[in-house]
Amino acid sequence: MGFRSYAAWQHALEEAFFSPDWDGHPVVMYVDDAEAAALQKRFQLDQPLDQAVRQVVRPAHPKPYEAIEQYEVRQRSSDDAPAVLPLLACSVIAATRMANDGRHRASNYHDQFSQLLTDRDGVLASHNYLPVAYMWQRLASWQTQWGAYRGLCTIPSPEDLPSNQSRIGYAISQSILRGTDRQLLPQFFYAMRQRDDAAWPLPAGRLLRLLTYWGQREKFSRGFRRAMDDPELRPIVERLLGNLANVWDGSPEFVRLGIPRAELLVRFENRRLGWLARLPRKGAAEYALPDRVTLRRLGDTEYYNVDGLKLPDARTLRQGIQLRGEDVTVSRPPSSLVVLCHNALLDCRTSVDRFVPGEEHMILAGPEAEGDLEAVLQRAASAGKTREAGKLSWVPEGWSMRFRVLFDDAVTLKQAIRDVQGTMLATQPAPRYKPYLEGGLPLAPRINKRLYLAGGEPDLVMPDGAIGQILLDGQPPDPLFPSPGKSIPLWTRQLAAGRHAVEVEGAEVTFTTAEGLPDLVEPKETVGFLAADESAEGFATTGRPTAALIRGADVGLAGVDAVPRLVLCRRGAEKTLFVSCDGRAWTVTEPAPPAWWSRLNDAPSGYYYELELHGPGGWLVQRRKGTWQVEPAFPVEPNFQPGPQHLPWAAAVLDAAGGSRDPLWKACVRLAEEVKN
Repeated sequence: MGFRSYAAWQHALEEAFFSPDWDGHPVVMYVDDAEAAALQKRFQLDQPLDQAVRQVVRPAHPKPYEAIEQYEVRQRSSDDAPAVLPLLACSVIAATRMANDGRHRASNYHDQFSQLLTDRDGVLASHNYLPVAYMWQRLASWQTQWGAYRGLCTIPSPEDLPSNQSRIGYAISQSILRGTDRQLLPQFFYAMRQRDDAAWPLPAGRLLRLLTYWGQREKFSRGFRRAMDDPELRPIVERLLGNLANVWDGSPEFVRLGIPRAELLVRFENRRLGWLARLPRKGAAEYALPDRVTLRRLGDTEYYNVDGLKLPDARTLRQGIQLRGEDVTVSRPPSSLVVLCHNALLDCRTSVDRFVPGEEHMILAGPEAEGDLEAVLQRAASAGKTREAGKLSWVPEGWSMRFRVLFDDAVTLKQAIRDVQGTMLATQPAPRYKPYLEGGLPLAPRINKRLYLAGGEPDLVMPDGAIGQILLDGQPPDPLFPSPGKSIPLWTRQLAAGRHAVEVEGAEVTFTTAEGLPDLVEPKETVGFLAADESAEGFATTGRPTAALIRGADVGLAGVDAVPRLVLCRRGAEKTLFVSCDGRAWTVTEPAPPAWWSRLNDAPSGYYYELELHGPGGWLVQRRKGTWQVEPAFPVEPNFQPGPQHLPWAAAVLDAAGGSRDPLWKACVRLAEEVKN
């Protein structure tokens, strides 16, 4: 089977719908016959979309899409979209063709799909379609991992689909809104926001009812108007409207693609509210915006200080903000609810879009959102339900504040939010499209990231709305797993040491358990670089045991049996370096807290992490909030003959020259200046 034309369409569709130009914009992968023809012309493709897909679909085979599934696995990459876009685009075209034409009912999707790819009804039937539904979930999972960078995902989660559309609902959801419809919706949201003092966003059902009677309704496409009136499609339209209202930036104008969009965040630090901007893509060091507002980047991070903008108050939070510069647009959706979590990178609290189960939240709520928030907290929160007593000067006028709010159960939280809807809908935890493992006691992550101590197996997190059979090592689990959507502790199953697999609706996650660390056998012959004087030869070789081989970093002054010395590094630095006193420098990578950390009864502080020094002493150099700080790590007087090989060391020292007044550090700075000169 030739995938040349299919691959060309894959590239074209990814560029059209999932490129960084969509950063911050909701993405609806709308493709009908006219759009497919326009894309073929735009990207100069040899074959039409349906013909390219026909070449790799096997209609008579029990698994007609198996070749595409295998191709997607071979091409799988964290950077590129899953190689299923051409087939999914065809599934959307089939949805746009659904109509009562005297031969097919308006709800007959599978005959339209079969006609598109085989020219016959009934060849590609509903029982063949489950792999396509999994492909939609795989695409949604990939897109949500990018945050807003590849566009905001509008693909529904499994539990959002009506039961009679549990498979075809993904394609139908993308066939409803044309590009012209998306450009009209900001005008509708703006008109509704101006006339209604209720908490924003409004419940999705209410938005749809208002849209039905809006004076500009006839300007929407015929397909969108038909979907609004169709009882079977109305639930999908409601979810789509709710998702788009959640990210609407408060402006009646549609921001064109290609303009970087920075997210305006609320910042809480030193008992004061402020603003912070986040630009996911690599941006300039500074941006100028209207009204003398300036963005200035914080070090090498994706965050920017916002200078010249009035501090957050009840009015700006309710109405939203949008500032359009020549090179960037900065916006924050209108909302009567602000949810903040700890930002480890900046060591302060910043606003987040959604609740994160298991993390502590600080919540500010306007009076119009107070009732809905109270209902959700009483039903789903395990801590932090009580309003903060007393008047706090930094809390917006008339608003309430709750501190250390914690949600343990994502399923209960989602259901509570859906029962009240309204402004709470925007705070739902992120949808989960596939099963994954979390926690557990890993044995040797550097050898195998999914190797756990027997009895310390990880928890299994189920995808939202999973309804298919669940198998543990090929058999139904005994006892059966609880209802889908919850985290399932596997360590209670008393699994034997070895490899284990969990299958959920066609997706598989695997892990291995062992009673202890595996034995690492040293090879009889080692490969390395032969030492020549004080350097290494340029080509690797297999050396004899007596040969002097350099197999990794030369530890220099420390012997092989030297006992390492420990120093503590603060977490959350923008950059951390270790500068040795013998003219070398290394970048230090901050390790994540181990997965078993949260299982300890009294978890130690995660404020610092340990760094082992196997060689000479030196200095820990960290940049925090744009300022360099230098801490001693067993330093000595630098004593070496400076040369060009020491230029990287000198650059690191001079960048942080003012970070310490220690005489030994000043000696390093003087020597670094000598190297530079």
